[in-house]
Order: sequence, then C-alpha cells, then structure tokens
Amino acid sequence: MTYGRTGEEQVDVKGPVAGVVTGEAAADAADFVDRDAAGAPTGVVDGSADGGGEGGGESYVELAGTRVRIWRGRLSGRPAEEDLLVLSAEETARYRAFPDPAGAARYAAAHAAVRRRLAPLLGTRPESVVFGRTGCPTCGAATHGRPRIVDPPTPLELSLSRSGAYWLCAVAEGTPVGADIERLRPSYVPGLTEAVLSPQERAYVAAAAPIGGRSVAFTRCWTRKEAVVKASGVGISTDLRRVEVRPGLPEALVRHGAAGSGPHTWVVRDLPAGRDHLAAVAVAAP
Repeated sequence: MTYGRTGEEQVDVKGPVAGVVTGEAAADAADFVDRDAAGAPTGVVDGSADGGGEGGGESYVELAGTRVRIWRGRLSGRPAEEDLLVLSAEETARYRAFPDPAGAARYAAAHAAVRRRLAPLLGTRPESVVFGRTGCPTCGAATHGRPRIVDPPTPLELSLSRSGAYWLCAVAEGTPVGADIERLRPSYVPGLTEAVLSPQERAYVAAAAPIGGRSVAFTRCWTRKEAVVKASGVGISTDLRRVEVRPGLPEALVRHGAAGSGPHTWVVRDLPAGRDHLAAVAVAAP
C-alpha cells in the first residue's frame, strides 16, 4: 500500500520503522505513507463490478504450488450506508477517525468489499466475519502482525492492500500470503534506495532509464518487498536491504524471516496492475 508501512496499515512509519529508515530517508518514506489521497492500480484483473466500488473483479494466480485468489476494486470516495452496516466496531471507529471524508469512504468500501467476498466462502454473513492479527514474529505484538480470520474458523489467509481509489486483496488456503499495490510516481526518491534496497537492487534501479524507468524499477522492488514482509508478518521494521527480491526475474525466491519464526523462504511475483501502477504477491515457498 504505502512506502513506510505494510499494506493493511500494519506498521506506521513513526513506529517500528524508526531506526531502520532514518534521517532524510525517513522523511522521504513518511511522504509516501498517506496514500489515501493518491492513486492506485487501474485494474489488476478484469471483471464485473461486484462490491467494493466500480470495476471489481477476481482472478487466480498459481504461485509455488498455491492457488491465490486476487480480488480488486475501484472506490468512488462517496460514503455508502450499506458499507458501514457490515463493518465491525473497530472498523467503524477507524472510519470515523479519518480526517478526510473521501479516504474514510474508501476505507469503509474496501473493508466491506472484502467482507462480502469472504462471506460466501466462509458460509456466513459479511458482518459476521471476525478479523484479528497473528502475533508479530519479532516482538509478539498483535497490533501489527499479519491479518487473520478469527471467526468462522478457516484455513484461508488474506492480505489487503489499499491505495487511494483502489484496493487489492490476495487470499490463499493454508499458507501465509502478502500483497501490495503502488502508484507509479513521476520520479522516485533517491534517498530511499540506500535505506531499503540491497546493492544488487540499487544497481538494478541505476541501470534503468533516468526519466520514468527508475521510478518503475524502484517501485517494483518496493512492492515485492512489501508483499514479502506482509506475508511474514514482520513488516518493514525489518532491514529491507536484506530482503533481496530479484526484481529482474519474473518470479523470485526470497529468504526472509524473524529468528524463531517460520517460514523463512518466500516466492514473490509481480501482478498486472494497469499502466500507472505496480503490484506484487508473495506466498511461503513449499
């Protein structure tokens, strides 16, 4: 979702990332954090509008032997009473805390859309789905661990990424999954490359065309990294320079994890996300 925290608002740039991205790079990261007013994918998959605003759709990706559902939608930014009716008390409180009405409406619509998509798979009503979080593999805190479905009991895992008027959700059975979408910006932030990219990734970005190409190259690295750290539940509190995502390959094996936790190996690949956006999904390697 954003540079500076994991896609389902798992990590705030003012929190665990402090000390990982510092100084000017931290300020640059913070500039990328609040993307509710920004854009996002113009379409991850084709499909009819079916919740979550305009142009919702579903497709499947086979990754490391896992069939991953990909849901997406475009959000109007206009509040809808039917969306608020299916949210939990916690989601409603977050909706009301948004300073910007359009961002609040998009937050509600994205979460309501995911609930509506999940409900028939779980054999329940959208408002009856209970979400929680796994404990962070590093510190054990449940405030920024990987999202999970608490009730009804299910082997399904999910990862929701939201940016501006668009949302993207990946759902897999029996394996952790992470997803991220990002809008391409006219220029990338050079100060962030040293803070979050490995030497090989920095070389990949430097080899791209100065105008436009480097923004694409950097964003590809970022979406892949965020998909991996969301799947692991560690978030960007980790040293992202050590999460080597091999952006030159269509699909990459990535080693990443916290001590005492597992899995430590992930498979990540890009997702189609329209002309002006990039997206990625990651699952645990078999």
